[in-house]
Amino acid sequence: MNDPPFDYEDKKARELERHLRGHAEKAQGSLIRRLVHHPLIFDIERNAFNYNFPKQQMAALLWERLGEQKAADLLLAPCGKGGDLPFLRHVAHAFHGIDLSPVAVGQCPPEVRAKEGDILDSGYADGAFDAVASPLFFHHLLNVGFAPFLEEFHRIMKPGAQLVILEPCLWYPLNIITRPLKHLLGNPMGEVEDEGPFSPGLLVRALEAAGFADIEWRGASFSHPRFYKPMARFVNRVTKPLLTVRPFRTFAWTVAYAARRP
Repeated sequence: MNDPPFDYEDKKARELERHLRGHAEKAQGSLIRRLVHHPLIFDIERNAFNYNFPKQQMAALLWERLGEQKAADLLLAPCGKGGDLPFLRHVAHAFHGIDLSPVAVGQCPPEVRAKEGDILDSGYADGAFDAVASPLFFHHLLNVGFAPFLEEFHRIMKPGAQLVILEPCLWYPLNIITRPLKHLLGNPMGEVEDEGPFSPGLLVRALEAAGFADIEWRGASFSHPRFYKPMARFVNRVTKPLLTVRPFRTFAWTVAYAARRP
């Protein structure tokens, strides 16, 4: 396995600090920061709601790739507090999880065999899992690099096992507005600076280089965390037929990827 860049430990420390700091502290500070965290603009429940649909599409893709047969053991990497379990509960018999945050691991549901740890030093045996789900992780790794994480997934997956990934897409049209505003307003949402959406081709090439096969990707949602629930429901209902259609899938807010370990 290739060694991660020298700043990886610093990256981990910043991610842990952000997790422990939480949303409440982000909402303090400058007037602009307080304004963008106003409930009319940012609402935690609405934000979470808008991730439900793309996570459902990710789970549906995995179920399809498994031939609608439950996997024996599925790894959530990272697992967070286990919030992705409701979307994946029907696709596996047993669930495992790994996360840097001891706080998150401690809040995982009992049915997830979660442990604190670094994915790059997971401690799992070769070929331990029939499926791996890694939602909303790789956009944190743009400067670190995808390769070492994909290589570790490849190692701990059984031959024939399926990997699914969910990530924001660079080509989503609203990024034309939101990404420049982030820099213009001084990153008022408190995002880690070296994270962001990326082109699907970047991850596809990394999957190929890591030895995965049967790689596919599709749009997961054209909604957005700032959309109010009625609008989000409408957008998801109307645009669902376009999620797998070229070139429309390229302009989705989130993209679901799947790949097989040969």
